[in-house]
Amino acid sequence: MSFRLTKYRMVFHFLWDRKRALLLLFFCLVGQALLSIVEPWPLQAVFDYLLLNKPIPEVIAKHSFVADHLLGLMIIAMVLIALLMGLALFGQNLCLVKLKQQVVKGLRVKVFGHVLELPIAYFKKLGSGEVLSRITADTDNIQAIVEGGAILVFRSFPTFFGILCVMLLLDYPFAVVVACIAPVLAVVTYYFSDRIRQYSKYKRFQESRIMAVAETAARTLKCLKILGLKNQELHRFEQFCDASNEASKKAGMYEGAYGGAVNILLSLGTAIVVLLGVVRIREGHITPGELLVFMGYFRSMYKPVREFTKYLGKISKASASYDRITEVLEITPCDLGVCEAIDAVDAPPFSREIRFDRVCFCYDKDRKVLHEVSFTVRKGEKVAIVGESGAGKSTILNLIPRFFDPTSGRILLDGVDIKNFKIISLRKQIAVVPQEHIIFHASVFENIALGCPDRKVCESEVIMAAKKANAHEFIMRLPHGYDTILGPGGVELSGGQAKRLHIARALLRDAPILLLDEPTSGLDPYAESQVMEAFDRLMEHRTIIMVSHYLPLIANSDTIVVIEGGQVVELGQHGELLRRKGVYYNFWRRQLARAVPGYYLDQIMSELSALEIAWPDDDDRS
Repeated sequence: MSFRLTKYRMVFHFLWDRKRALLLLFFCLVGQALLSIVEPWPLQAVFDYLLLNKPIPEVIAKHSFVADHLLGLMIIAMVLIALLMGLALFGQNLCLVKLKQQVVKGLRVKVFGHVLELPIAYFKKLGSGEVLSRITADTDNIQAIVEGGAILVFRSFPTFFGILCVMLLLDYPFAVVVACIAPVLAVVTYYFSDRIRQYSKYKRFQESRIMAVAETAARTLKCLKILGLKNQELHRFEQFCDASNEASKKAGMYEGAYGGAVNILLSLGTAIVVLLGVVRIREGHITPGELLVFMGYFRSMYKPVREFTKYLGKISKASASYDRITEVLEITPCDLGVCEAIDAVDAPPFSREIRFDRVCFCYDKDRKVLHEVSFTVRKGEKVAIVGESGAGKSTILNLIPRFFDPTSGRILLDGVDIKNFKIISLRKQIAVVPQEHIIFHASVFENIALGCPDRKVCESEVIMAAKKANAHEFIMRLPHGYDTILGPGGVELSGGQAKRLHIARALLRDAPILLLDEPTSGLDPYAESQVMEAFDRLMEHRTIIMVSHYLPLIANSDTIVVIEGGQVVELGQHGELLRRKGVYYNFWRRQLARAVPGYYLDQIMSELSALEIAWPDDDDRS
């Protein structure tokens, strides 16, 4: 079994935080090993010196009290050994619980914290279900390394080798017989443990896929139901379950074979010890009482060997989980293309412009998303990025806060490459209103206050932000107002309400740069008007970069960047681009043809009239 101590130094680090519990566990386990060594000797004394009338050793005979009360003293010794063994077992269990939970908590916090530092590319590559599995299930499995490692190192091995040493002192041939079993056990252990670990690791992989399917199904249940995908998803789920079960069967088969092989070897060893013991008694080398000691020792040796067998499978499975955890911890942002420079400095307050300079980006070698993208956003400007789905618009937004880094080219903040800034200082200057609803399982107050995680936000600030976002009224209608606990994803809220909470969060953050990703998607006309009014307040005195199909937002932008096939094909103001009758003109007509009467529609019509652009005819609208 691969159990290099250096491999598990992270576990030792968390154990060292509980030094007292670790020390007490050490004394409890070593105490049990010592008690196992002395346990058969009182019975040997009773058998040899009281029943068979063998001469009492001189070291005992010179103490008359001991010699006269040998039976009583040996009975007291047996009871005392049993009591001490019970106390040691109690202390062992108490300490193990504390230490195991310390390690699990420490690992979970470490893995979760590390995962939060990784770029978004990691989650796209691995999947949320796999990540969750490593944070929860895999860290929980590490308990077996703590329990098994402590018991084997501090109790099983000392018991085994302590008994072996005593047997060597008593009679050499007996010790040789026992020692001959050890190499065979080592070979058998090495063979089976490696296979158990491999199948256990594969089983954990399949279980993470099961979790991913279940998590996705729970998140997209409406879609699954409306599309009638129950049978397909159930089939996929069943396939992963079958693969997991098959791996579990294989691991269980090797565990069973290993346990059977060990039992056969130990049974053969017992038979040889009994046969050799009888021969040694007849030759006068040992007494019948000492044979009882040997038999007691050999029975005691079953316990560490069985513990070794028992914990072998558990440690092998836990080792597979530990490997999966270390795989996560060994990945750095640099490995995924988003690396903070060693000499990075804090980003100064944004003052002039954001410039994309021949930026290229691809998610993988065969999937180029952006090519030679160049444009400038000056402070206080509103810039709209438009184009068809899949053109690379949202990718441009994701590059600014360094969720991803360009494959080539540069993004400059006030003339300095953003790679030269500390990532956290860069992101402090950016607020985001995403397309999806990101509502945390917390109170409404906490959800808004998360806009400023670095300081304590007072109630008046949150309420003011909510009022500016047109969210205060609906919040006060919730069961507990700002103290209402929202479920994950904000399932209790409508799309417009969730969007207004995002706006309140962004208002509270008060960052100079605002990124909007389809901020009005999925809203009804009333919610649209409420949200747009809030957006007007949010965009005041800020630099705005937005991705949107919402015509009023696009038309009112200072600059429009038209993306097609990952390239900037047009750049300019709304009226200028319409008059060119190019890509943007066609995009505008398609979007306008699908528009319905709603907020800002009269404004759009008057603007079209001023620019001498006609409303699409019935054929276009169809």
